[in-house]
This record gives sequence, C-alpha cells and structure tokens, in this order.
Amino acid sequence: MDAAWDAALDACKVHASTHEAPWDVVTRAYNVREPWAADARLAAAPQEALHALHACGIDVAAWFLDASADAYYALCCEAMAPLAGPSAPERLPSAIHACFEWVCTRHALWTELCTPGTDATAFLGQCRMLLAAALRPGAMDAVRTYLAGVLQGRAAPRAAPASVAPLLGPREASAVHVVAQLRALGLDALVQSALMQAATDVLHEAAARATRQGAHTVAAYPALQALLRDELMPALTEVLEARPAHAVLGTGAASGAADVWDVSVSYAPDEGLAPAEHASLYLRLDYSLAHAIGTQRLQQVYELVREYPRSQAAMEDVVVWLEQTGERAELVRALAQALHVCLLHPGVDTHAILVYYVNIVYALRLVDSTGVVLSQVLPPVQSYLRTRKDTIEAVVHALLGDDPAFQLLRTELEQGALGDADDGHAPDADAEATDEQYTRPEYWADPTWAPRPVDAGPAYSQMRSRDVIGLLVSIFDDRDGFLQALERHTAQQLVQTIDYDTRRVQRNNAIFKRRLGASSLHPCDVMLADVAASHALDERFHRDAQAGPDAQAVHPLIVSRQFWPAIDTRTYTLPRRLAEALEACAAFYAHIHPTKRVRWLPHIGTVDVAIDMDDGRRIEARVTPLQAAVAELVAGLGEAEITADNVAAALGLERESATAAMRFWVARRVLRELPAPAVGVFERADAPMPPAGAHA
Repeated sequence: MDAAWDAALDACKVHASTHEAPWDVVTRAYNVREPWAADARLAAAPQEALHALHACGIDVAAWFLDASADAYYALCCEAMAPLAGPSAPERLPSAIHACFEWVCTRHALWTELCTPGTDATAFLGQCRMLLAAALRPGAMDAVRTYLAGVLQGRAAPRAAPASVAPLLGPREASAVHVVAQLRALGLDALVQSALMQAATDVLHEAAARATRQGAHTVAAYPALQALLRDELMPALTEVLEARPAHAVLGTGAASGAADVWDVSVSYAPDEGLAPAEHASLYLRLDYSLAHAIGTQRLQQVYELVREYPRSQAAMEDVVVWLEQTGERAELVRALAQALHVCLLHPGVDTHAILVYYVNIVYALRLVDSTGVVLSQVLPPVQSYLRTRKDTIEAVVHALLGDDPAFQLLRTELEQGALGDADDGHAPDADAEATDEQYTRPEYWADPTWAPRPVDAGPAYSQMRSRDVIGLLVSIFDDRDGFLQALERHTAQQLVQTIDYDTRRVQRNNAIFKRRLGASSLHPCDVMLADVAASHALDERFHRDAQAGPDAQAVHPLIVSRQFWPAIDTRTYTLPRRLAEALEACAAFYAHIHPTKRVRWLPHIGTVDVAIDMDDGRRIEARVTPLQAAVAELVAGLGEAEITADNVAAALGLERESATAAMRFWVARRVLRELPAPAVGVFERADAPMPPAGAHA
C-alpha cells in the first residue's frame, strides 16, 4: 500500500512540474472527437499520466466508453440521415465508410486505455447497439436495393467519396467490401436478411421475364436454375466471404487493431462458407426460385392446360414448384377459380368444355401423380357437363369422330390402353368404402401403396387410375344414355360406309366391349353383322342378277329394323332411272329371301354422280339421294326456268327440302338462282346432260 502511494506521489510531482493534471493530459490526448495522433499519444508524458490514473484506480476506459457513445451516435445519425432519401443506395457506401473509419480509429484508443481485466468487447458491442439505434426506417430498403444492384451486376464497384477514398485500398472500395464493413459494424443480421431478400427479388424478376405471357411452350426453371447456380451463387459467396482488410484506416495505429475483425464482430469465418452452409443457402434460394416460378405459372395455369400438350414443357415448371412447396391447395384454388370464370358458363359450348376436360386430365396427371389435385378440380366440371343436353353426343363424337382436338384421346383408345382394366367400370361408392378400409388384397402386395391423402377430393380412387376414357364415361350417372349415343354414332358411321369397310368401327366396338361388357353392345354387333350380310348380298347381286347398268351401280345396305336406332324413314318419289335400279335390287333380295321385303329409305345413303355440261365441264360429286334425284329431275325438264315448287311437287316432298337441294347444285355451278323478286326460281347454268351414273 505504501509503494502505491509513493508511485502516485511521484507521478503527481512529475505532472506538477508541467503545471497540468494527469486527467487533463489524458482527456486531451484521448479526446473522442479530436484525439492526438498515435505518435503523440505514445509519447512519454501522456503515457505517464495514463499510468498515474491507472495507479490511482481511475477507470479511464469507462470515461472513454461514455464519451464515445454520444459522439458515435451523433455520427451515425448524421451518416444515416441521407439513407431515407431517393438516392440512398448511392450514398450508402460513404455512410458505411464513415462509421467504419470511426470505429477503427476509436477502437485503437480504447485498447490503449484498457487495463488488464477490462471487457475487450464492450466498446464494439456498444458501437453495434448505437448504429442499430441510429438506423432510419428506410435504411433496410437502401441496403436491399444496393445489394440487389450488386447481385444483378448493375451496381459495379463504386468509388468511395473523396473524403474517404484516401483511406481505402482499391479492393476495400468495392461493393463486396462495403457489405463486409456492414457486417463488421454489427449489421450481420440485416445484411443477411437484405441479401436473401435481394437475391429473392432478382429471382422473382427473372422468373417474371422468363414466364412472360406467351412463353407457354418453354420451361423457365432450368434456365433460371442455371442463373442461380452459375451467377447468383458465386456473387453471394463472394459477398458473404468478403472481409475488411486488416490494415487499420488512418495512421499510427496500434498493431493490435487487426484483432477488431474477429468473430465477435463479423459472423463470417476466415475460411469462408462451409460446404453445409453453402448447400443450405443454395437450397433456400432454390426454394425461392421455385416459388417465384410457381407464382407466375399459377397466373397462367388456365392457358397452360388449354394449350396442352404444346405447353408440356412449361407445365414442368409447375411440377417443380409443387415438389418444392407442396402447395397443392394453391393450384386447386387457382385452377378452380379460372374454370369458374372462363369455362363453366353458358357462353362456352360443350365441345370446348370437353376439350378442356380432356386436357385437365392429361395435364394434371403430369403435374400431380397422386391424383389429389385432379380429384378436387375435375368433379365440378363433371357436374356441369351433366347439365348439358348434348354432352353424351359430344363424348361419343370425341371418342369415335375425327376431331383433331381429341387426337390424344383417340390414340389411347386405338392402342387399347384401357384393356388392362379389369372390367372398365369406374369405382362405385362400395369400392370407395372398401378402399378406405385398406383391406383390398393388392394393398399387401403393392410396395408403393399409401393411405388416402387428407386433402383428397371426391372419387379419389377413380382419379388415381390412368384411365382417361373411363373418366369421360364417368361423367354420366348411368351408362344407358352413353350406350344409346354410342349406338346412334355407330349407326351413323355404318350408313356412311363406303365399300362396306367397317374395320375402324369393329376396332372401336371391340375396345368398348372390353370396357362396358360384351352384352352391352349387342345392338352394335347386330349392326356390324347387317353390314357384313349386305356386303355378301351385294357381291351376289352383281354376280348373278340380270340387271341393267343403272342397277349395277346400286350397292345396298339392308338393316334389321328392330336393332338399329331410329332413322329417317321419310320417303319421296324417286326419278325413273333411280327407282328402276332400286326396284331391280329389291326384287333380287325378295328372290333370295322370299319371306322378307325391302323398304328403301331414300333420305339415307350416298350417290356418286357425274354431270356433263354443254360447255365441256364435267362435275363429279358424292351427294345424297335427294340431291341426285333433283339433278336427274332437272336434267329431264325442258323448261328454261325451274321452280322449287315444281320440283317439290314432282318428288312429293317439302318445298324447303327441294330448295336446299337445288341450292346445293347452285354452289356446284350446275344451277343458277334468279334474283328477287323471283324467289325459289332457278335456271340451268348450262344445259346439262343427264347424270352419267349413280352409286347408292
């Protein structure tokens, strides 16, 4: 104790000779606002005064900590004030450099004032707290905008302001080192949050450009993933691994200043990002990318489904989004809303709804193999189609017609892709209940079996099937209406058959028999048998009958009345040549089948005609029997003008039917209709020769 007093008295004697107290010397040398230069502070007099104060137990470091708090807070407020304006991103580097320089220089003073046992992190912790308190509300936006410019390559390394540039090396003035200084100043959480937000904004902007309206045939995710992997991740890694240079800003700094940049201030370790951290960052951004693409594609999902399969590549973006996020409910909501607004209303015809129905099945099975989305989206469309009177006919024509919009459907039908189903019936309620009990034997043998998802919709088991055509048939509550429409369509195809070629009808009939049961299509089997019997009769008629050339042109189709659907049984008076040819064929049939008689249906069938005109033209066409009858009747009339009333009276049919048949020949330039007021009056465009032949 005596030795301490002696040392203190000696220190006071030394400073008394200079007429200045030790406290005044130290406070002037270590003035927070205007400190002495390093060589002046380390001179003998200031250091002796500092040792004297330490010997007296005076905590000079605590005084410096209090004094620096007010000074640093004032500096931070002044530096951060411009960050609330429109030019905040441009002013951010200078503001950060000013704060960074102050902390570096004052930390050197702090370390000189500290005594052994002083908390070395107190000064740095206080600086971090004061800077966070001085931040304005717009500072986060300024940092995010600045970082977005860095990541997008639009913010090239900016030169530091003139007042700061002499203190900075060329690397430290770069944008990545501005970020490193931000982190060193204790804003690591803000920087990381802003970086992630800026990177997400970059990805969202790129996704919006890549999925712009009209880009429905190209997948956006692969190119954007390459952007993330090859451009954005290297830029982020460089920013996150950048650290301030160890050289202290200013002159005459203590050698210990390099220790400022330890883990207590910056959370970026010296060795950079660990592989696990790099992978975690990539996965987070990849999730953001998938979410950004999904957000854009959800706005286009109605058009993507409508243009399927052309949009199959773009639909892969939805697949990736669904795998990454699992937001099936969002997809259901977006598509259901679009269907309600754009499709399921009286302004859209049944054909268009049916085309979209088929596309929904194909597209959603690509997007969601579980069938959950389909089980929630498809039932409302099915319910609406049941309210349309022409749905059954539209479905049958889609399956058996030539509409190119249903080419995928017909390809599947012709390949017999559905023949592997046990009986082709859609699961009923009992099957669904059994399915819920998980007692079906195949569950025990199927390693991929999983319980019903909690978000599955009605008829989920049916939607899991790959049977697209079965989903079409399941629109109807019972099969009777569908079977009747199928019979009508089969009859229409058979009566239009040329040369008795029924191979396509037989193939379709066989596929539907596998699906609906052989007994369900018995009328169709009878119709096909009638065509085969008519073919045999035709060959025998042309081989054995002694008929004229007109009769040789007749090829009859004789049907069983009780098995064919209701067909047009109207009649009219046939022209002489056509009537004689048909009578010869009927007589031959009566000779072969004495107990049966033929009743001709002149409104059904086709006739191949050839008309030679006086001007040398030869007009060949495949027409209806009525059109052929009108042509023969007109050719035999000698009048210059022919009226629809005369033709109707001669053939014994309605005036409207006669007028329509005559206008058919007007379109072929055989007749010419006179202008008003002569309504229904025609004349020959040229004097035609009688029909050269007919094929019925």
